[in-house]
Amino acid sequence: MYSYVAYGLGIQSPMPLPELVEMAKSKPDITIRREKIDRPLPISTDRDGSHFHMEAGEAYLFWQEVGAFLVRKGKEIVVDTFPGVEDRITRLPLLGTVLSAAISQRELPALHGSAVAVNGQAVAFLGFRGAGKSTMAAALYSRGHSMIADDSVVVDMHGPGIPKAVPSFPQFKLFPEAARASLGDDPNKLPQLISGFEKRGRRVAERFSPRPVPLSRVYILDRGSEFGIEPIPAQERFVHLFRHSYVARIFGTSLKGPAASSHFLQCVGLAARVPVYRLRRPFSLAELPGAARMVEEDLAA
Repeated sequence: MYSYVAYGLGIQSPMPLPELVEMAKSKPDITIRREKIDRPLPISTDRDGSHFHMEAGEAYLFWQEVGAFLVRKGKEIVVDTFPGVEDRITRLPLLGTVLSAAISQRELPALHGSAVAVNGQAVAFLGFRGAGKSTMAAALYSRGHSMIADDSVVVDMHGPGIPKAVPSFPQFKLFPEAARASLGDDPNKLPQLISGFEKRGRRVAERFSPRPVPLSRVYILDRGSEFGIEPIPAQERFVHLFRHSYVARIFGTSLKGPAASSHFLQCVGLAARVPVYRLRRPFSLAELPGAARMVEEDLAA
């Protein structure tokens, strides 16, 4: 068994998870097991062949090219992949959607976005697919700031005071042109996450935040002809945070009952405690430095 830490949680796995940070063996918070999931394959799936269902204490996730995953009470992940599926293909949903489902069951809201620490303040970037969440975070990282999370931003709201963004693991997932523009990398030297998938995995060797950081701002990324940052009214914050939460994005209308109520309250609580802004910028990689400077200036104001 291998032992790792991510999102402040100890994770024990029968397969190596090289994206994560290794830790000394101890009693895990989440245990991963390979085991047959005894239920029939989904009859109906989404266009991409996936099927997701969440109820109180259990989440079922299925991809027709990978297999099935079962998440129980935020403590256990059962992996049942099809024969011949490589571990690196299994790790892509496992360390993203599946792990985010487990974290949500532990009453820690997970937002679909990326986060960096700027002078002791965490900022998160949210938006729909292709909005540039990872690219914005990587651009700020390249300017000397620290990475907190990419793809899933977990927020710890326990206790009084400002909620904190919890470190995930030290890797950006970037399209080749974004890796070149934000970090100056040669994308040909970065590994593909999986064969045939355009995004690259960019390991962060330094400036990965080791501890949770107070979440000062959430930016909703939007396209505009000019740069601009404007606050989103308090009564609208919930809509944006819920829309860009991992649970709502993945499980959608299948989220019902106690699981839906718990997630709703998580987003309500987060909206009441964290400022949310709309960040408009030209949709051009050449304008990345200007967007990064705008964020730095906004935080310093």
